[in-house]
Amino acid sequence: MSEGDSNKRSREGDEAAAALSQKAQKWAETFGGLDEEDAYTYLEELAPHLDRMHVQFLQGIIGFDDEGEEEEDFGESDEGEEGSEDDGEEGVPGDADGDDE
Repeated sequence: MSEGDSNKRSREGDEAAAALSQKAQKWAETFGGLDEEDAYTYLEELAPHLDRMHVQFLQGIIGFDDEGEEEEDFGESDEGEEGSEDDGEEGVPGDADGDDE
């Protein structure tokens, strides 16, 4: 194998990657233009072609966090923080009932 063959393969690989990138951008633009119902239909058709690694990759890009999302949905983290802030403002630090003595 010569350097010419290696360079030709490299260029073909670069061209293929660029073509794939253009297809992906076109798909993203199409998807972005869909209304909500059509977007879900699109995803329903796509889902059977995805495996667990694809989904994990997408979650990593989006920054999806299962545990953080559950806490936000149920308000668990917000309620605990608000309650402790209110107690500290009303009473003397360390005094749970709010009396000065």
